[in-house]
Amino acid sequence: MPRINVLPKNIADLIAAGEVVERPSSVIKEFVENSIDAGSTKIVVEIQNGGKTYIRVTDNGCGIEREDVPKAFISHATSKINSVSDLDAISTLGFRGEALASVCAVSKVEIMTTAKGSDVGTRYVIEGGEEKFIDDAGSPVGTTIIVRDLFYNIPARLKFLKKDVQEGNYIASVLERIALSNPHIAFKFIRDGKLAFQTPGDDNLKSAVYAVFGKEFTSQLLPVNGEHSGIRVHGFITKPIAGRGNRSMQTFFVNKRYVKSVIFLTALENAYKNSIMVGKYPGCVLFVDMPFETVDVNVHPAKTEVRFYDEKRVFEAVYNTVLGTLNADFSRPQATFNEAKVYVEPAQKGEQLKLSEVTPVVSKPERSFIIKEFGAPVTGREDKVSAPEKSEPKQFDFLKEQYYKPQIKIIEPETNSDTEKSVEETVKVIIEKEPEPPKKAEPVIEVIEPETTEEITPNEPEVPEFKYIGEAFNTYLMAELEGKLVIIDKHAAHERILFEKFRAQAKGESQMMLMPVSVSLTADEYTAVLDNLELLEKAGYEVSDFGDRCVKISACPPELVNENIGEILTEIAGYLAKNIKSLMPDKLDWIYHSMACRAAVKAGNFTSAYEAEKFVGVLLANENIRFCPHGRPVMVEMTKRELEKQFGRIV
Repeated sequence: MPRINVLPKNIADLIAAGEVVERPSSVIKEFVENSIDAGSTKIVVEIQNGGKTYIRVTDNGCGIEREDVPKAFISHATSKINSVSDLDAISTLGFRGEALASVCAVSKVEIMTTAKGSDVGTRYVIEGGEEKFIDDAGSPVGTTIIVRDLFYNIPARLKFLKKDVQEGNYIASVLERIALSNPHIAFKFIRDGKLAFQTPGDDNLKSAVYAVFGKEFTSQLLPVNGEHSGIRVHGFITKPIAGRGNRSMQTFFVNKRYVKSVIFLTALENAYKNSIMVGKYPGCVLFVDMPFETVDVNVHPAKTEVRFYDEKRVFEAVYNTVLGTLNADFSRPQATFNEAKVYVEPAQKGEQLKLSEVTPVVSKPERSFIIKEFGAPVTGREDKVSAPEKSEPKQFDFLKEQYYKPQIKIIEPETNSDTEKSVEETVKVIIEKEPEPPKKAEPVIEVIEPETTEEITPNEPEVPEFKYIGEAFNTYLMAELEGKLVIIDKHAAHERILFEKFRAQAKGESQMMLMPVSVSLTADEYTAVLDNLELLEKAGYEVSDFGDRCVKISACPPELVNENIGEILTEIAGYLAKNIKSLMPDKLDWIYHSMACRAAVKAGNFTSAYEAEKFVGVLLANENIRFCPHGRPVMVEMTKRELEKQFGRIV
């Protein structure tokens, strides 16, 4: 075995520096954290060539005393830890005393500092870990530290650094996170002589978010503030409609320290489940404040990973706070347009079109009274009473539970006829009246309210006053509400209503099938279904073993009686086979998603005006219905101002 030797100090320092200083951004992080611990309110960071050749960090903190300056560059020298007990409750950022020693071992460092109360400052130069110069200097209170030629004595490490642009981006990312965690500090980042970003330092988190992430991200934020089991969660999260294609805008802090934590990420995204579009991820700037002794920040050399004493409690604090914020947000997405551009064809040969020459074609309205079944389509005019026809199933059956339908009776004047035609009798009557002499009285339509022994419960949600306008493309319902045009995706809205209905049931309703359906499955799917028979029963399916990798469906939810039940169960079986370890609530939510999507009225299906108007009322009375289970918005609002801008009425 080779003899064991003690490494020389210069080699040991280089090895230690390699663990702490990965790239220029590591230097920036350590220096800026020390500036924050020094009580700075203004920090300026300047780099050149991605930080490879020049780094300068200036602060207005407390500064360093003359006799302490050389000590600061000795390994494990720190002013923040004095005893073993201090390790149990670390509240500072740079506490290990390795940053300055590691940086000076692989670069040329110059520091100028003046402590509060001192008349003269100190200038200190150290290169490659060797002291070169120390003397008096004139400088304001605070510290300025300059690093030149990083890794000049380790060519191998320098060779593996990225391009200047990429290294500069790493530094910008580090500074952005630090600026977000310290909104009371004014940060300025200068990159190759140009100002990259600057925060106001007004102690307003939203101002810092605006300075770092810009107007678009900031405009979609919801404030978060809650406490659970002694853990406070506060900051901002994005609205579900503002989901992104990746997790790059998810930023978490523990006691103002930026961290990467699977616990936070999972809690955040679970809170957004059923609200955000599939494949999209929420953004956030979340702070988790907890007792220092319940978190270990000394797990990773870069201190970006932490360990919690009680992970479950931390998860619940983040999850419950975020979910509560989402449930309390009743805002609707706003419809916006790009600037309208109108093309006007030039006049031919200088001639001007006269409005008087344009003759509008106006069709003469026909007088008719139409009474039809709720939900039945009107395909054209008819001159006589037709026999009841087979109509499509009613699309919004849940309306029956919330609204009653009035009886309509037509009374001809000067007659004793007591004939009544009711909507409930599934008859469509079309009565046409030709122009009559002025003295002859018109028919009178009398609305007779049905007799009911039950009183309307006062707890039913109040329907806001609105004006139903119509339907576009047999998909989007439009209504005027409080000076705004509300556009509703009827499939998405109906899907969410059904989804919430299924979730609210202790046990799903079932309807026996005239002919049971047998379904053949793969071995994994067959096993998964038999292992989840209780789950399927809770969702409204009655499934039993039929032998030879087949199952028999005897009953299904009543909303799906007209659907392909065999295909639906095959889809459910495939999901259960791939998600064996998922929790029962997650499995149920997925099944309810599938049920609601298939049972909801489809885009393009005909919806009667009466039915659509009642449906709009139900939707507007339930402000918590804002997104479909897949995360798509249920409705959007278009302001009158937006319309007027499109037509050039206002600028």
